[in-house]
Amino acid sequence: MYDLLLLASLILFAAVSAAYARHPAASLMHPASFYLAFHGFIFVLRPIVARVYDFSFVYRLYDFLPSVGDKITVILAANLAMIVFVAAALYEAPMPVKPIPQGDYGRMRALLGKPILITAMILGPIGIYSQLSNWQRREDEYASMVRDAATGIATNTDNIGWLTDASMLLAPLAVMLIWLARYRWWSWGIFAMFLVLQAGDGTRGPIIYAAAAIAILSLLESRRQWFDWRTTALALIALFAFGQIVVDRGAGLREAVGQADSASEAGAAELAPLEGMDFANLEYFEYVVYAVPQRTGTYDYFTSNLQVFTEPVPRALWKEKPVGAPVQYFRLWDYGRPIGITFSLPGAGWMSLGYPGVAIQALFFALLYAFAYRRLLTRQASPLAQIAYALVIATAFNVLRDGTLLTFVRQLPFYFGPLLMVMLLLRILGPSRAAQAHAWEGPVSDFLAQTPAERRRNLARQASDQR
Repeated sequence: MYDLLLLASLILFAAVSAAYARHPAASLMHPASFYLAFHGFIFVLRPIVARVYDFSFVYRLYDFLPSVGDKITVILAANLAMIVFVAAALYEAPMPVKPIPQGDYGRMRALLGKPILITAMILGPIGIYSQLSNWQRREDEYASMVRDAATGIATNTDNIGWLTDASMLLAPLAVMLIWLARYRWWSWGIFAMFLVLQAGDGTRGPIIYAAAAIAILSLLESRRQWFDWRTTALALIALFAFGQIVVDRGAGLREAVGQADSASEAGAAELAPLEGMDFANLEYFEYVVYAVPQRTGTYDYFTSNLQVFTEPVPRALWKEKPVGAPVQYFRLWDYGRPIGITFSLPGAGWMSLGYPGVAIQALFFALLYAFAYRRLLTRQASPLAQIAYALVIATAFNVLRDGTLLTFVRQLPFYFGPLLMVMLLLRILGPSRAAQAHAWEGPVSDFLAQTPAERRRNLARQASDQR
């Protein structure tokens, strides 16, 4: 039964992908593409690999074993999330990207050059200091992090989380500097330095984020919908770096510069392909279904989102700050050992309200990213709007993996903050600069004011014009 369901899931994914590819708005930068890439790898390809190799590592680590019914529920819920997300994203953002005259890029670079460089000079040292501090912290992470016995959540004990996360500033700075340099060969030295700094920390998310944002900007400027040689090379480099960091979490690089780790990632080589925890959202989702509501007796009814209000307050200023969400209906650690669990978008939805929760969670994030696409790539036409969109949509992979609003909100100050500083400096350096930048935004018809019939007519007209 489960094997047939995996086959049906593969066929459904192929059918949805084929239908999407024929849509006029289909492109690598559309939110639906990000979700299909995530779903196809995590909930279509990997379950088949898991079935072939009989994955058991996470089950042994978490001390649980899902029933066949649990595994079936996961596949059904994951496909529900895919259908809702793709359908909602295409309904909310049905138009292709509005092209920009090539000359606008040169003029916008002239306007943004000084603000971007000043921003890099101010925020760059902060990000580098934070990153190097994280290198040292990785030598003995148990000295700075304490895991709460009740929730299993690790909390920072010797530093302020804002300073620890400031290393994320390097990703958008690298993106904007490479864009400013017109992707010239020497500008990739910036990306190489960024890769080295990230690799030593053992983190992978910012690398994927930066590579995705650069690829999106490159495609938008060259007016391409899918991969070209530059985006293909970026994807291969990012995947290679990701794979290398997964092996030892940067220990090899830290040892090369004279740092010794108190613990290593031994045993990773003994796992089957894709069996490690970095890609184990399938098993994590199975654990959620195993526990909620079968053993918890209740869902959390989206109360986990309340953590967005408590998270920004440093624990140094609030000693009694709740560990995790301020309102909790259950603790997953009462039913196993979910170390490092990331729920995924459908998993977080299931924990909130079962199948309806999965649909609600998928709908919310689809509308969120589709709104950014529509507002920045179709209603406005400027290089500045394209940079803003690239920095927003590149968060999708991490947000879809974690599945929570908290992940999106936690990333936003660091991934989008540098662009806000650039825009502020643009105004400070002279009203004429800001006015010229705004003059190139080129708003088009407001889709929010259109009826569905008008949307379809405009969509067909644009598709006809492109042909």
